[in-house]
Amino acid sequence: MRKIIKYVVYTVIGFLLVLPLARMFLVVDEKPLEAEVIITLSGDTGRLGKAADLYHKGYSNKVILSNAAEPGTTPEEAVALGVPEEDILLEKEATSTYTNALYTKEIMTEQEFDSAIVVSSDYHMRRVKFTFDHVYKDSGIKLTYVSSLRNDQAWYQDKENILFTVKEWTKLPAYGLRLYKWIDL
Repeated sequence: MRKIIKYVVYTVIGFLLVLPLARMFLVVDEKPLEAEVIITLSGDTGRLGKAADLYHKGYSNKVILSNAAEPGTTPEEAVALGVPEEDILLEKEATSTYTNALYTKEIMTEQEFDSAIVVSSDYHMRRVKFTFDHVYKDSGIKLTYVSSLRNDQAWYQDKENILFTVKEWTKLPAYGLRLYKWIDL
């Protein structure tokens, strides 16, 4: 019985030590560089606000809203954050990170843009970078990845943030195996 308790205690301690490292691995947050457009991915709070902030700081004068019909990335919300309607490009078909990359690349090519800042939530950025780098490979388009925060609370103090971290760790291997082509992740 003593060995079992010891094993459980060591397992819990190990999990608590590894979890922050697991979250840190997911975060990709590069220094923003001036670009022709800011690509904003749908799916969580804070992303559009970060994109609008970058827009107002002069990093770009155009914003692509990927999956623009989803709450959090609608053109109306972008306009409410001070992004003029004429500076907004809409992508309305994406249903996953993979299709975000595919459909925004089409817009980038049509508009002859050669650089973009990609904005998503901090926990989501490793998968975003992996996917966009794969889809945009050999396109000549320079991408910079800038993350937004879900909220100001430390991620490990919020059950929802912990859940997002665990979900990302289940999706990341699926993307590594290229299952996104058959499963809408």
